[in-house]
Amino acid sequence: MKPDFAIQVDHLTVSYGGKPVLVNISLDVPAGMVVGILGPNGAGKSTLIKAVMGFVPRDFGQVALFGKSVEDARGHVAYVPQRGQIDWSFPVTVWDVVLMGRYMVTPWYRSIKARDRELALTALEQVRMTDLRHRQIGQLSGGQQQRVFMARALAQQSPILLLDEPFAGVDAATERAIAGLLKQSKAEGKTVMVVHHDLETAAEFFDRVVILNRRLYAYGEPVEVLQESLLAEVYGGQLRTFSWNRKE
Repeated sequence: MKPDFAIQVDHLTVSYGGKPVLVNISLDVPAGMVVGILGPNGAGKSTLIKAVMGFVPRDFGQVALFGKSVEDARGHVAYVPQRGQIDWSFPVTVWDVVLMGRYMVTPWYRSIKARDRELALTALEQVRMTDLRHRQIGQLSGGQQQRVFMARALAQQSPILLLDEPFAGVDAATERAIAGLLKQSKAEGKTVMVVHHDLETAAEFFDRVVILNRRLYAYGEPVEVLQESLLAEVYGGQLRTFSWNRKE
């Protein structure tokens, strides 16, 4: 594995209960890229993110982050899960959630310091949620909740961000905020991988896209990959109307 790539996936195969979910996936993501993972429902998109995190066991293959094994590079990654995976009734405030991003990179023997609080506050400012920092997380709208978890990831200051459906079910203001954070993260040299469902916005948001349906169908620049014949094969009956090659 080469350290000049932020993320390397080599012949990755994952199954659940003996049923293959990802089969022989290989791809290299250079540092500083914003990559979208696209595919139909049940394609294994979230599983790929979880495998990069080391959250699911691998049947075969390797994953490396900056040339290190997943286990040795956990501090390099910040993760934003799907909103449906979170218990919004838990009695924590916006500030508590964002500060958790600093606890994730703070040794157990060291308390949170002023610098950690500064980074958490900066992250809240980036997502424009400072005024609501004392609000209980369950009292927020879906878009606001998504922004808070984006802020938690930003507070970690990790060079790799993995986002699972961050645009799903959010309002227009939150979509613009998340799109802006993707651009900002790229400008800062961070590597971002995003599970995404909207073909129409893929060329706008991502430098490269992964087309996935259990196996890897394509990986490259959007204008090269988002082709009608390929997407029709991958999506089949799930394919919706799409403005082909809109960014050419």
